[in-house]
Amino acid sequence: MTHPQRTHFARLIATGSALPERVVSNEELATQFATSDKWIRDKIGIFERRYAADNQGVSDLATQAAQKALAQAAMSATDLDAIILATATPEYSAPGSGVLVQNKLGCRTIPAFDVHNTSPGFLFSLDLADGLLQSGRYQTLLVIGAEVHSRVLDFSDAGRMMSVIFGDGAGCVILQSHPAPIGLIDFVLHSDGQHFNKLWHPGKEAFGSPKDTTPQMDGRFVFENAVNCMTTAVQELLTRNKLKTDDIDLALSHQANLRIIKAIQTQLQLTEAQVPHNIERVGNTSSASIPILMDELMRAGTIKPGMQIVLMSFGSGFSWGAALLRT
Repeated sequence: MTHPQRTHFARLIATGSALPERVVSNEELATQFATSDKWIRDKIGIFERRYAADNQGVSDLATQAAQKALAQAAMSATDLDAIILATATPEYSAPGSGVLVQNKLGCRTIPAFDVHNTSPGFLFSLDLADGLLQSGRYQTLLVIGAEVHSRVLDFSDAGRMMSVIFGDGAGCVILQSHPAPIGLIDFVLHSDGQHFNKLWHPGKEAFGSPKDTTPQMDGRFVFENAVNCMTTAVQELLTRNKLKTDDIDLALSHQANLRIIKAIQTQLQLTEAQVPHNIERVGNTSSASIPILMDELMRAGTIKPGMQIVLMSFGSGFSWGAALLRT
């Protein structure tokens, strides 16, 4: 794939995140189906996760995250030109949750739309936002990843594998068009639909009316593909940009499984300091996981100006990829 000469870049202006108040421990889940704190920690690396309140939807968490990002940037919602919301768990089949966020923020009648691509949804949304800013049609974009998985999980022995993994939350970034090579520099994105039912959520209205409509996963197959696909995508990204792993300050992975993150770290020969994670206390928040982690690192001062950061994700589809960010 050829990449035309760029005249504008999507600069990262601010980040924000929001987690529900309710903390759900491994011990609590062990009272609902056959599992244990030790099993979850050993297999996945999660200690606890957050669940949304009964009256709290994806757009509520997304709006909270957006308000924090706007405050950090000292901006108003009326400064935004468009909203892109990545989610696989919208409040309704229609409309998408992006328009609900647009209304709650009160940012005029700017366009707002959803990207439904599960865990890599935020990464794919960043690529879309980058292209829109390069086109010159927009100057300031809000890109959000938000999920409320807890309402679709099967809290029984049959649904154990999926139910121990997921948590709820939202994260976002504000991007602005900028002429200098700073911000989002490059993307490597892929999809392979032949494995769509190795990690999927058929839902009640699925074609063919499958008996089990809850989220399902072939754990070992997904693990191996997640490690290989994300590792290869990062290597492709680095090679294309004439970089080595030593040139990377941070590698922020989708928080799917701590063992996956550690395996990628080993394959790419990265240090622990280069690969921060928060899955232990947040769980797998799918499309929200990378922006939540980014926001935590920004507010802790770990992400500093002048850094080169790799983002990487993998999820249902299969879809996966990596992005290069310069702060």
